[in-house]
Amino acid sequence: MRTAAPPLLPILRSQLQGKLLALLYSQPDRGYSLTELARRLSSHVATVQRESERLEEAGILVSERVGRTRLVRPNPRSPYADGLRAIVMVAFGPIRVLGKLLSAVPGVERAYVFGSWADRYEGLPGPAPAAIDVLVIGAPDRDGVDQMAVTAQEQVGREVNITIRSRDAWQGGDDGFIQSVRAGNLVPIELEGR
Repeated sequence: MRTAAPPLLPILRSQLQGKLLALLYSQPDRGYSLTELARRLSSHVATVQRESERLEEAGILVSERVGRTRLVRPNPRSPYADGLRAIVMVAFGPIRVLGKLLSAVPGVERAYVFGSWADRYEGLPGPAPAAIDVLVIGAPDRDGVDQMAVTAQEQVGREVNITIRSRDAWQGGDDGFIQSVRAGNLVPIELEGR
């Protein structure tokens, strides 16, 4: 089955390839099993294995066997490593970057990316997003969230706009903004340790 090039970075062969590279480059020293990659990417192990093998044949990834498990990670010796990491992290990395940064802010219960970046991430065609719109659910310290947004902007190369809503406001859904956000694509941000 042929898949379309991802709208966030159409030079890649598939959306899965972009998500796979972003996950691996977000922690380049950590090896991931194919099963864990498939689970985290909501894909089939066989599909992740094919993508990983293609990238390994090209020298972009390396793998090693630990017992019966195959661990995959970026190849730091690849001549593409630094440039590819930079490109992939700008296109697909915001979810990983935001997850790590938001996890350090007390009071953040859940978070989502919405708007044009979420649409491109989910494969909808359209112009490249200028900013990343983030909805934070909970009662975090506003200064901590603002500082996190500045740090995220530096890491992902795009403006990061944060909107905060309480858990009650999110669950109630009476707010016109929340209704609008829920009507579009919502990409969950995985918060570490939660």
